[in-house]
Amino acid sequence: MEEIIEKIKSTEDVLEKARLTVSLIKEKGLKVKEVAQYLKVSPSYICHLERIVALPEIIIDGYYANLISASHLFLLSRLRDKDELVEVYEKILSENLTVAQAETLIREKKYQIKDVGDYLKKEEKEKFFTQLTKKFPEISPKLIQTRKNAKLIFQIKGNLEKTSKLIRRIVSELTLEEDS
Repeated sequence: MEEIIEKIKSTEDVLEKARLTVSLIKEKGLKVKEVAQYLKVSPSYICHLERIVALPEIIIDGYYANLISASHLFLLSRLRDKDELVEVYEKILSENLTVAQAETLIREKKYQIKDVGDYLKKEEKEKFFTQLTKKFPEISPKLIQTRKNAKLIFQIKGNLEKTSKLIRRIVSELTLEEDS
């Protein structure tokens, strides 16, 4: 086992690294977390390696022919459907897509979301938070915005009586604004 781990650490070939990693998991019965600890990498990296082993031969051949990079392999491995994988791979080749462009394409395929628009500017968020906390000082707002969704979190500290009262007030005020 130590020999395989040393081989994984020393090889530059990401596919060989992936094959050896999968052999540790399947043949030696190690868990992903254990392999990650031995290699001093994150468990998610081990999962990425597991996924690239399952890529179609045409994509693996493209990697060895230096048509795509290891980063492209990791991105492509996010797709599950083989036909879709090959279609995206061919588009990467035909349009000579960079890793960033391939990531956008794969995100569109995976989540059916076009990568358009801009993040809210810092000033916009600050203005929104200022207006919100002016009206509801008990709220600590937080905004998490990614390319595929946005999450607005209102944290209210207090017991159920306090938090329920404030939530009802917010809903009431929103309903009043809606009715006018």
